[in-house]
This record gives sequence, C-alpha cells and structure tokens, in this order.
Amino acid sequence: MLYGFRPQGNYPVPEWAGQLRNYYWVIRVEGRNKSKRRKYYRYIAKEKLRLVESGIDFSLVNAVCRYLCGFNSRAEQKLAELSNFKQKQLELDFKRE
Repeated sequence: MLYGFRPQGNYPVPEWAGQLRNYYWVIRVEGRNKSKRRKYYRYIAKEKLRLVESGIDFSLVNAVCRYLCGFNSRAEQKLAELSNFKQKQLELDFKRE
C-alpha cells in the first residue's frame, strides 16, 4: 500500500492545451466552490469550441480534457494513442489524378 504523494500526470500535454490545463487546475483546487466550478466548466466549453474551430481534431481535444480532468492511466493511454496519429483535418490534399 502506498502512502503519501503518488506522481500523476506524467504525459506531456500539447502546447495548444495550456489554457485548458489552467482551467482544470482551478477546478481541482477550488473544487468545493460550485459557482466557480461551473464558471470554469463554461470557460472549458468555450476553449474546446475555439480549438476545434481552429482545426484540431475533436477526439484529440476530448482526450486531452479527459486526461487533465483526472490524470488516470486509461486517459493517458488514449491521449498517447491519438497524439501519435497524423491528423487528417489539418492537411490539405492538392493531388490531381
């Protein structure tokens, strides 16, 4: 049985998720204050929409949010799996046959 601090959140989050990281940190720290918690979840929803509209894959944004929410190993595996794939949404195909 482990006592004390267990290091979690070892997977590096992409640079574009810095604002999401800050919002989830506030939610973890101010967890008892329900009004502040709702406010930051609204901020997260707006930031997710902004990221998806800027061209980042929706499933990758969701994987980052699930990872930042709890730092569990299953979410970390899913984030690692999705971040290794090349994003089709960000590439343009100009080949003509």
